[in-house]
Amino acid sequence: MPTPSDELVKRSADMLVAGYYLSRCGTKSSTGQADGPPLAIGVSTWNAAYDFFYDAMGDGRSPEQFRNSLKNTRDTFDHLFSNGRTGWVNQDGKRPSIRNNFARTHEEWKNRTDQELQAFVLRLQSAISDDDPVGQPTSLAVTEGGQKVYASTRRERSQKARSAAIAIHGLECMGCGFGFEKAYGPLGKDFIEVHHVVPLSEAGRVQTDPLNDLIVLCANCHRMVHRNRSICLSLDELRQHLKDVASPL
Repeated sequence: MPTPSDELVKRSADMLVAGYYLSRCGTKSSTGQADGPPLAIGVSTWNAAYDFFYDAMGDGRSPEQFRNSLKNTRDTFDHLFSNGRTGWVNQDGKRPSIRNNFARTHEEWKNRTDQELQAFVLRLQSAISDDDPVGQPTSLAVTEGGQKVYASTRRERSQKARSAAIAIHGLECMGCGFGFEKAYGPLGKDFIEVHHVVPLSEAGRVQTDPLNDLIVLCANCHRMVHRNRSICLSLDELRQHLKDVASPL
């Protein structure tokens, strides 16, 4: 069950959809059992899958708290799907029915295709995914319809700058050359992640030059430049790591 630390920050609607996607669209082994995260997010372990959404949905949690909360979210949805996982069970070993926001998320997406769900979640993650840790939740704003609404702080990002970066740099990863449309066909069309060379958390409020301040990266390379959260690799450093692996001494 969720731990007290997970409940300090309420799960957002974005996080619920991400958990629903992870539960419903994970890869399966040849026997049909659950095998790993969805292929489209480019990671092979569940912890890496949770980390994939951290920048966009962390909402002030520590990385460990976020992993636990998103895992709990995924587990809550598990019994809805034939994904090889049991999901949450109560003390009697029975699967409880989902309720409240979890039920609303399922109702919203149950009749839509996996492709629609995946495209929505990837756009959701990519639109905010960046280098800037999400700020701490600040205060309770208002109560509406029996649901508490929380205010949190996020760095403001320019969609115009993002679009300009893609127009300048294209849709192939500047680190490894990966192209989402080449790999996934129409599902991957027009998809790439945009990375600030200097993280917004360090730069603050600045004028962004899409040519020099932004680069485009696939999900894997974007995770790797932030693999050590205290150090952001440059594009040259990332390429050197790839070169070292491709041409070992």
